[in-house]
Amino acid sequence: MTSLLPFIRSRFAQRAVQLGLAAGLVVGPQARAFAIGVQDVITLAGLEVPDEQIIKKIQKDGSVFKLAPSEILELKKKGVSDKVIKFMLQTSQGGAAAAASSKKTEDKPKRELSAAEQAADEARLKEEALRLAEEERKRQGASQKAFANQVMARGLRYAEDGDWVKSIQLFEKFVSDGANGVPYAPDSDEAYNASYGVAKALVNAGLWQSGASKLLDVVRGGPDKTFFRDAFTKLRELRRKINYRPPELEDLTKFNVVSQPAEFQDGYNYFVGEFLHDFGLSNEAKPYLDKVHANAEDYARAQYLMGLIAFEDETSDKKTQITDASQAFQKAVLSAEKQGNNGLPVVDLSYLALARLAYEFEQFDAAIYYYKKISRNSPKLASAFYESGWAYFLKNDTSRALGTFEALHSPYFAHHFYPELWVLEATIYVNLCRYDEAEAAVKMFKDHILVLGPPLRDFIKKNRKPEEYYASFVESVNKKSAAGLPRVLQSPVLENVEFYNIYQTIKQIEREEATVKQQLNALGGFGQELLSRLGQLRQERVSEAGVVIQKTLRTVVKDLDLYTDKLDQLQIDVMTARQDKIDQQIAAGGDEEKAGQVVERSGSVAIAGSDVMIWPFEGEFWKDEIGAYRSFLKTQCPVEK
Repeated sequence: MTSLLPFIRSRFAQRAVQLGLAAGLVVGPQARAFAIGVQDVITLAGLEVPDEQIIKKIQKDGSVFKLAPSEILELKKKGVSDKVIKFMLQTSQGGAAAAASSKKTEDKPKRELSAAEQAADEARLKEEALRLAEEERKRQGASQKAFANQVMARGLRYAEDGDWVKSIQLFEKFVSDGANGVPYAPDSDEAYNASYGVAKALVNAGLWQSGASKLLDVVRGGPDKTFFRDAFTKLRELRRKINYRPPELEDLTKFNVVSQPAEFQDGYNYFVGEFLHDFGLSNEAKPYLDKVHANAEDYARAQYLMGLIAFEDETSDKKTQITDASQAFQKAVLSAEKQGNNGLPVVDLSYLALARLAYEFEQFDAAIYYYKKISRNSPKLASAFYESGWAYFLKNDTSRALGTFEALHSPYFAHHFYPELWVLEATIYVNLCRYDEAEAAVKMFKDHILVLGPPLRDFIKKNRKPEEYYASFVESVNKKSAAGLPRVLQSPVLENVEFYNIYQTIKQIEREEATVKQQLNALGGFGQELLSRLGQLRQERVSEAGVVIQKTLRTVVKDLDLYTDKLDQLQIDVMTARQDKIDQQIAAGGDEEKAGQVVERSGSVAIAGSDVMIWPFEGEFWKDEIGAYRSFLKTQCPVEK
């Protein structure tokens, strides 16, 4: 009945023109000369005045109807209900007084109404109809609201108790039944509230992908809606558990949340900024991240993202890049450290970012300092060791570089793939004129790395579409195919954070599909729609995962080719150096003193710690000594007299 008023006005105008409204109602203290007539009943019915109100009006005016068959047909044709017609027929049997009154009214000659009287009559009829309609609207609205509240409470109780199917069934039926048999419109408050109830049921059932989609629909209703804050808070919790980032999240940029509590604003601004950054919209993300207050829970994460944005900003000069990025990362560290263990992931990420920032601008000592700041239990530890090894290598600190490479060969990092380690070691050995060690490193590269080229290229050749890459890779990981990808070549993909997130999403979707299929009969059309969306979403994520696998493996192929070329050059350098040594010895008549003094190798390959203690446990690695290894191999290059 919420849209009844304009309808009444238009319908009234039509009826007034068509019928002339020659007869009216008795309204107010000044009674009409005529009781309500047949045409008045037709008019009221056309205005959708409820049956009970029409009957009350007939009773109030004491009208008596003697309906002819043709009048009854006319009443039915004009939409008057059987209930009203039946009551009208009963009035003729209302007793002698009513009959006499009716007879008197009928026998009395009818006076033609003037134009002014007709206009006043029409106005009174309109006012009365609107009043009756408003009373009915309020009555029905209150009744519907009470019923809707009962349904909402019962549905949410089902969801909390784990009976998610029953909860969804209740909400779906509530919307489809609607008011007076008319389903609620999708943009109605009732449908909105039911959507939130369905979302809660799905989330509580562990159907996170499906629940997140419903929660987003509720959030997109805007801040003025009842469940905006609750839905957003739950949506954000789910985003931390699943890789949920549909393009529709951009709609959140349309809303102004300044009227919300400060804590909510901080969370909302970080959420939007993070989403925009993930989609590469850094310039759009900055204003949102910058609004997160320093005392907010998300401040550390916001500053970390601000640092990444500054680091990636190629429009800034080098000095500005370093200054803005380092300041943001340092703020992230300081804020995250206040959060204890909860802040450790951001601390490690920020230190790693600071190290990479210094490395990028060839500040290798600063880079190594920050690499060492990363905690030993961090999942980023392997990356820190690996990158610090490169820093030592580039700053020509051969002792620490070889010690770091030795640590990376340990079982603690066996699940990582660093094909260039042997190449880097061989390069250092050549620079130290230790050609035997260089040739040994070259052989290790050929025996353990170079042999991976053929199966890797064969895998890429057999798979064309992203879906094929994903299926073949999963089979290889699960060892379902003897001709799959070798375990060592799976590491670059398994270490890829993007692939990990997408894979976890795919497994989540598959679990949800299985759950929905079990309840498909009970869920009916809703279940079919849910299953269809999940299937489409799974296909999209499988395609995304396949693309990541393809790109990662093709990068490995390029790296292998690059390192192979580098190795070929090293072998040429070794051969040339050996030949030079022979030539020098021949020229000196076999006298090594004349050919140049050679510093001989002594002791073990590596030492632990900074106190030059020789590490006697060849092939053994102690976890608490990882990162403390140093090589003390000395150069064997001849010193010219």
